[in-house]
Amino acid sequence: MAGSPDVIVVGGGIVGCSAAYYLTKQGASVALFEQDSVAGHASGFAFGGVIKVVGGGTGDAYDRLALYSERLHFDLGGNIERESGIDTGFRKMPHVSLATSEAEAKFYRAEYRRRTGNCPVDVRWLSYGELSHIEARISPEIFGGLYIGEAYDVQPASYTTAIWRAAERMGGTLHGRKVESLVRTGQRVTGVVAGGDSFGACSVIIAAGPWSGSVSGGALTGLPVTPLKGQIIRMRAPGPPIKISLSWNSDYATTKQDGLVWAGTTEERAGFDDAPTPEGRAAVMASAVGVLPYLEGSEVVRHTACLRPITPDGLPVIGPVPGAEGAFISTGAGRNGIQLGPAMGKVVAEMALGREPRLDLEFADPARFAGV
Repeated sequence: MAGSPDVIVVGGGIVGCSAAYYLTKQGASVALFEQDSVAGHASGFAFGGVIKVVGGGTGDAYDRLALYSERLHFDLGGNIERESGIDTGFRKMPHVSLATSEAEAKFYRAEYRRRTGNCPVDVRWLSYGELSHIEARISPEIFGGLYIGEAYDVQPASYTTAIWRAAERMGGTLHGRKVESLVRTGQRVTGVVAGGDSFGACSVIIAAGPWSGSVSGGALTGLPVTPLKGQIIRMRAPGPPIKISLSWNSDYATTKQDGLVWAGTTEERAGFDDAPTPEGRAAVMASAVGVLPYLEGSEVVRHTACLRPITPDGLPVIGPVPGAEGAFISTGAGRNGIQLGPAMGKVVAEMALGREPRLDLEFADPARFAGV
């Protein structure tokens, strides 16, 4: 079609916005389709931690994707505020993975020894006594923790919005429409149908999180990307802020730049129900108080929930859509959407432009689920 963009991106989360950003950086024309709002789902309600992968060189392709994404985060953290005019809250925030049992402590001590031989990053095993010098309010039931100095924190909603705003300033256009299906000419995808109208493009990127299968118009039938519900509470807590980011088991807490303690999270198979629940709030609070007893009785200022896209093997899906030439997908990061988002957006953008990504992405190939 005359005036059609080079690429249509479906989904206004961090993956889709990152894809749009890197496409416009390369001079491509981009149309972003988001039926709700940019950062209106998981990317806007995530925790927003970016934790350094230490000890790289393991040969693991997933770790290499994470390391690549970290480098992109650091670049974005230095430039995206200037390019967008939005405060993203990007800041250095050391992280500690807490051991809640002697078995976990043994595992983390072994990880420390294994992963830090030639690692320039500040990584240390801290006993409880050492840890209490950093944050004295941690429960004495904790056995210690793995400290990672090279970790960062962002405000996820403003960060995702800033990435899109920068892309928009370079010519990207936003369509507030729901994509119902893909337009095909034979085996090739030539656009999308959204709001009853057809929009043409040379390539289409699907980055709609757990909704990716439904917006593909049948092209992704059988692709097992499903929602994992996660709930977070934000508390007004007494005393000084927590100056590090803490995680334990599947939960986490820190004081964010709004001055509130953010704590989470649940892992619920609740379909597409993204409503916060009293049960979720109670579970998150109980876990947080168990590690940080001083939070008992804190005022809950906000309680949110979101749906994170996951796959049966826990790995993302990034690559060409089988049987749909010109269509690409990038989703399935699960709880690591903010962490992996820039890399997942950039590599799928390269694919849409007909370029070979610099990473081995065989582990994330959508074709692994063919016939599911």
